[in-house]
Amino acid sequence: MRCSDVKSRVRHENLATSIRTSIIKLPGSDGSRSDSADTYCESWRLAVETNNAGAWDVLPSSCVDSVARFFNGDQYGSDYDVKVDYALAFANTVKFSRDGKDVWIFDIDETLLTNIGYYRAHGYGSEPFDSKSFNEWVVQGTAPAFAASLRMYNALKKLGFTIILLTGRDEDQRSFTEANLRDVGYSGWERLILRSR
Repeated sequence: MRCSDVKSRVRHENLATSIRTSIIKLPGSDGSRSDSADTYCESWRLAVETNNAGAWDVLPSSCVDSVARFFNGDQYGSDYDVKVDYALAFANTVKFSRDGKDVWIFDIDETLLTNIGYYRAHGYGSEPFDSKSFNEWVVQGTAPAFAASLRMYNALKKLGFTIILLTGRDEDQRSFTEANLRDVGYSGWERLILRSR
């Protein structure tokens, strides 16, 4: 075997290993530390948003302030508006069959409704997720709508899409979920699918 073949094989094996673990290497993933916590946290957030942070249970404690600024500032809403604009641009290209099968499926939590109030009270994800306290939040029925999602929801209805809602919430939370959705402006969905036990 030639030396170039060995180098190519090693490079390929290293690439395959890195793809299985994480494509984007975060600052500090090699044991070093960035001079700036914000730089590390921005990289960590990008990896999470691209589903490339690997397994993680809680937000790194050094990133709590950075995440709080992101959610409470203008950036989060701006990012969401951009995503909705792209989705609506696509929706406007759909040729309808008008047979009732032109469907748009929405998730509820962190898509139609924001649970930032819950996460704010629980360290923005720096505490382990507690399903009991989250369920108590759901039952309150006070989760606000994402303004961009409400805009998209209404535009899709106007275009003629049949709206289906899907959630990981339990069936016994149906009445609270429906009331919360209606209270913040969502209406006219065809079906709401909840998880049955």
